[in-house]
Amino acid sequence: MRKDKHCYVIVLAGGSGMRFGGSMPKQFQILGDMPVFLHSIKKFDTIGCIDGIVLVAPRDYVDHCQNLIDEYAISKIIDVVAGGKSRRESTYIGLNTITDLSSESIILVHDAARPFVNESEIKSLIAATYAYRAAILALPVSDTIKVVGAKNMVTDTLNREELFAAKTPQAAYFTDLLKAHKVAVRDGFDGTDDCQILENIGIFSSIVTTNAANIKITTAQDLDFAAFLLKRGMV
Repeated sequence: MRKDKHCYVIVLAGGSGMRFGGSMPKQFQILGDMPVFLHSIKKFDTIGCIDGIVLVAPRDYVDHCQNLIDEYAISKIIDVVAGGKSRRESTYIGLNTITDLSSESIILVHDAARPFVNESEIKSLIAATYAYRAAILALPVSDTIKVVGAKNMVTDTLNREELFAAKTPQAAYFTDLLKAHKVAVRDGFDGTDDCQILENIGIFSSIVTTNAANIKITTAQDLDFAAFLLKRGMV
């Protein structure tokens, strides 16, 4: 990889975890022997082509996160910063924390509540981003998806051969992603993920197929399932 090609990761840990319940957000719950968010950060920290990591955390947890980063000797953390009110705001804060990047640099954005992303998929995502400008990890949809209208009546059935469930990381060139977020801020567009925010300025992402273990921990049952996968050595 040329020296002007850098890869940075923004890990989003700013969610309140309201659906999880309890007094502590899901990303700080213990999974195995460490908090959920550290599983993916430790993975990124060991990958040679990753140059740095920005962790975006809830304001009340910034010091807690920094202490854990120090405790687990994470070497590639650039900064731990307080997030915004939405995912889009938190990503934009993370982007503005990273400076002096070339036009060849790319950014990966990852949900801290996804602990089991693996190295081979990360590297495939990076390669796809250099080839196609933007890329996301996604999983083919296996269920039949129905469109529902008024009174909970089915109005259409979508072709599942064309459907993928978006996961993270999602990646793009730094300049493209920053431009997309600036436009989103200007227009008040609050997309649900970075892929959609890029679509808003006409940049479309390549799909890199992920595996079913790349789950997002949203509920207590998800955490139990993640612990099962970890205990059985399935991740």
